Amino acid sequence: MINKVILLGRLGKDPQVKQLDNGRVVCNVTLATNDYYTDKDGNRKESTEWHNLEIWDNQARTAERFLKKGSIIYVEGKIRTDKYVDPEGQERQIKKIRVLNMQMMGAMARPEGENQRSYSPTSNQPVFENRSENADDNQNDDNVDDDLPF
Repeated sequence: MINKVILLGRLGKDPQVKQLDNGRVVCNVTLATNDYYTDKDGNRKESTEWHNLEIWDNQARTAERFLKKGSIIYVEGKIRTDKYVDPEGQERQIKKIRVLNMQMMGAMARPEGENQRSYSPTSNQPVFENRSENADDNQNDDNVDDDLPF
């Protein structure tokens, strides 16, 4: 069985990053992708699809530091369904994309007050892999830390 998603789009808001009690970091952000089609009258139309992304640990820290609303990113991940009970007591579901690999496209944002030359974009943007999907997987990832090239 395969559960794989590949997306290329623009962030709809700045990354929302939370530090969890167990030391892990999670980032939630929305990604817009566009699809184009021709309607029955021959007019070209655009349709925007919004995706909820969930990014973990080192990639979450990278997203917080370098991404902002409007940034273009390429992501690979898998679909996850979270269930919750709303304030009226109704059980609800929300679909998320659990990001496993992320690549920043175009110019990277840089932290405020830092030298631009230290973060100038290159033609080969780095790819960031998240080897641990959740806290239970940490025992199986050989405690690999991503070494960021910047």
